[in-house]
Amino acid sequence: MTTPAQLRKPASPDALEEAFGLLGGRAKRDVSLAQYTTYRVGGSAALHMHITTIDDLYAVSSMLAQVDLPLLVIGRGSNLLVADSGFSGLALTMGGVADYVDLPDRSHDPDVEPIALFGGSIALPVAARQSVARGLKGFEWGVGVPGSIGGAVRMNAGGHGSDMASSLTSVRIFHLRKGMEAHVQAVDLGLRFRGSALDDHHVVLSATVDLEWSANVEASETELQEVVKWRRENQPGGQNAGSVFVNPEPGRVSAGAVIDELGLRGLRIGSAHVSEKHANFIQADEGGSAHDVVALMAHVRKRVREERGYALRSEIRLVGFEDETDPDVVDLLNKDSEFGVSTIRLEQVFTKAVVVDPVDASIPLSVLDGNVVRIVDAEVSAEVLDELADAFGRDTTRDITIDLPQPEVTANNERVVIVDDDLRIVTDDDFPADTMSQSVHRAPTSTRIAIIDEDVDAGSLAETDDDPSVVGSAASWSELSASRRTVNWFKRLIAFRGVPKRKKILIVGSSFVAIAILAMIILASPIVAVRQIDVEGVKYANRALIETVSKTLRGKSVLTADTAAAQKLLETDPWIESARIKTYLPSRAVIEINERIPAAWFLGVDNQARVIDQDGRVLAVLNGRPTEYMLIDGIGPNLVAGAMASNSYTAAAQLAVSLPEEIRPVVKSMGVDGPNQVTMTLLTGAVVRFGEPVDLRNKLVNVVVILRRQDINQIAGIDVSSGTPVVTSP
Repeated sequence: MTTPAQLRKPASPDALEEAFGLLGGRAKRDVSLAQYTTYRVGGSAALHMHITTIDDLYAVSSMLAQVDLPLLVIGRGSNLLVADSGFSGLALTMGGVADYVDLPDRSHDPDVEPIALFGGSIALPVAARQSVARGLKGFEWGVGVPGSIGGAVRMNAGGHGSDMASSLTSVRIFHLRKGMEAHVQAVDLGLRFRGSALDDHHVVLSATVDLEWSANVEASETELQEVVKWRRENQPGGQNAGSVFVNPEPGRVSAGAVIDELGLRGLRIGSAHVSEKHANFIQADEGGSAHDVVALMAHVRKRVREERGYALRSEIRLVGFEDETDPDVVDLLNKDSEFGVSTIRLEQVFTKAVVVDPVDASIPLSVLDGNVVRIVDAEVSAEVLDELADAFGRDTTRDITIDLPQPEVTANNERVVIVDDDLRIVTDDDFPADTMSQSVHRAPTSTRIAIIDEDVDAGSLAETDDDPSVVGSAASWSELSASRRTVNWFKRLIAFRGVPKRKKILIVGSSFVAIAILAMIILASPIVAVRQIDVEGVKYANRALIETVSKTLRGKSVLTADTAAAQKLLETDPWIESARIKTYLPSRAVIEINERIPAAWFLGVDNQARVIDQDGRVLAVLNGRPTEYMLIDGIGPNLVAGAMASNSYTAAAQLAVSLPEEIRPVVKSMGVDGPNQVTMTLLTGAVVRFGEPVDLRNKLVNVVVILRRQDINQIAGIDVSSGTPVVTSP
């Protein structure tokens, strides 16, 4: 594989020192990289950082904005050779930030699509075995490739007649230089035979693959076994990085066959030799030298070029060899170049993402909160785990010990959210202030005021004299409203005695005309036009829509503005549950927004996140993965914003917002298992099965009681689907 030019330019001591200071305690100095490669040889990285959370990636991106530093991203290290002199830059190894698997389950939903989502850190053999265990086919070849999903995307890894490009649909990538994430379609990756447009600035967080449902799972299992058997019989073990050179004519001429024809099997230079079992493998002795390996690669490549005319391209990333003086090694390093049309096209994807994504987004587009527990399917046998441990030199699972703090007993003054739809109390009032002021109460000490009409006989007021609570006098006239005084004026006008009837009609009619003309003048006058607009209650709502509505109101009369139409337009935003617009003389309007509250999120088939509220309404469709809300595990439908999720997703969201504070810290995610089953996964890996989304409040109470009384580390699962809790132990 190509060695990017930026990996061949060592960083200056000043740059390394500045980078170390910016990264703080996240980075370590002079860490041996041999432990992270399958060759087990090579030098150290000047700086090393183990990525465990998405924040670590942002920290690296922030540092790179200030320091020009070479980068090296290491997955499983199965296609990497580091020079004995080491790497003068920052090496990144991936932890749990991208260590997860989402697979469809046909047994619960026969119509579910065979689309799988793998985190970038997942080992290919694990992905292959778990997909087959779920009844999927098309990824069996991965069991024979000891690499990660992220590395497989970058290398377009493959074998046994298939590769990543054959099923890959999209990937989620973090761009370290730009400090952003993007959802990239496979067509934009520049995939080719054992290569792509990706470099060390691109960290693959996840990959979505389109597989097929297997008609015969046993046949797929047999195919897995045959691939493993073939690998053991035809490929050597020990310290190597798999195939060294890309086939010169894919599908027609293999590099191994050409090398074998030249009789180079067993050829040795120092501590490296061409494998006797497979001529395209170069083995390194224990405690050997990376220089010997690259020297042997250069020699083999030179022989093939001279005697067969093929300029073999390295399938291995060669890092830190910029000081080599051997012309054959230099030619090997400089022969390839990945920068081209595909690279430009990939960069344009991120450029467009910068334009499309809002700068001041209310919902963070960060993905992967780093607290993901690695998934190991229960159907994977101990023999398989032993094989993986032998291949990768470390455990495939991790143990988690959680110290649960004793919660303080305090009064809970927060709003209680009822889990079940049938238990929720629905009100038609959108604004709490209105609800509290719907009825009027008169205090016993209130004073009643009698309004005096001068045309009424004084005797008619005598009745009020006996009631001390009534205040009545001529001075009360000044307290009358303008409308009441106007009515009384007309009454007195009409009551004029001695005025001819025709003249009286003329006077009254002229008065009405004058008033109408005056009203029209006022309505058309800019004096009462809306000039000031205040917006209240906005956090997530579409600000562009609010601005559009504001423009339609601005300049309209406060007396005649069509506020009803404006309110309806605002309520087309899924985030807005209700809106109300008030106008005030002389020129002010107030837009009051009542937003829906996000409760949880789930991933769609298109690898995009859907944020939903407790009613199951999709509030937003995001490219990233929110970290502020609870994840509903599993792959859901591709719903658009404003659509309603199924009952199971709605119930899971209601559970997410109803979790008591005493158990919330130990809950990893909610889940939907099949079309009508709700689950909850704890940080220990234990799964709580709620069953159908009914009577969830009582089921949740049972779970809380169990977690209070038992050690969480001694619980493998809790089943409350039947109403009677059943606890299983590890």
